[in-house]
Amino acid sequence: MERNYRADNPMQIFCQNLSLFAKLFLDNKSVFFDVSGFNYFLLVYTPPTNSPHHNNASSNSSTPHKQIVGFFSKEKLSWDNNNLACILIFPPWQRKGLGALLMGLSYAIARREQILGGPEKPISELGRKGYKRFWGGEIARWILERPDRKAKGKKGRGKREEVSIKMLSEETWIAQEDCLVVLRDMGVVERIGGRGRVSTGSAGEGEGKGKEVVKVRIDKEAVRGWCERERIKLERVVGEEGFRPGYAERIEEGEEGEEGEGEEEGEGEVDEDGDEEMGG
Repeated sequence: MERNYRADNPMQIFCQNLSLFAKLFLDNKSVFFDVSGFNYFLLVYTPPTNSPHHNNASSNSSTPHKQIVGFFSKEKLSWDNNNLACILIFPPWQRKGLGALLMGLSYAIARREQILGGPEKPISELGRKGYKRFWGGEIARWILERPDRKAKGKKGRGKREEVSIKMLSEETWIAQEDCLVVLRDMGVVERIGGRGRVSTGSAGEGEGKGKEVVKVRIDKEAVRGWCERERIKLERVVGEEGFRPGYAERIEEGEEGEEGEGEEEGEGEVDEDGDEEMGG
């Protein structure tokens, strides 16, 4: 059984040591000893009751011996909407799908917080490889679960569909630039005409500025083929039932927020057959 625990201010020395340990494997990360601006989410393995590792060998205690197998950190307040700062699966536990579990957890928390973003950039080579697989699985599942739209008078058609990148991003909670990276790597899309611009309405931007609206035409059969070739699994790696009620959910102004009980622990479902690696 894997569980996720959040480490906060009372465990600053422990969090500093986690950061220093991660730095041994992640060359592109900087280490700051002030960890008060981050939350740390620990992935903890608890052996099943029938496992020889369930109890400490040196004691008769019935308490299972828990082991930390990985973690990710997240800024408490990110001006860039980063949902993850650093991620590490300890070397003996890599290539078991646990990296995808932590990535999925970071996106699930961001979705509850109503923050659309992604991991802190730059990403290491291993991290980029893992994220592309994770993003690919999320995007492919969203595409393939959409009902086919058949054009009038064109029997047998309907496998290709025009999709707005903005809509894809909002539905999957993956940043638009990351969606485009994955779709281009898949080689399953073609850009169509009719590109336009729409006003963002963001504070601090000029009246004439706007965001480009990009649409692509997606071939579902090519998406299925890509998933088979890359051995991408389409099952969700994190289940909403793994969260305590109210955990990380944004509370609108004026509401009485007494949801704090869910801030100590969260759980996710584990896909043991993935192929993710350590990243950052």
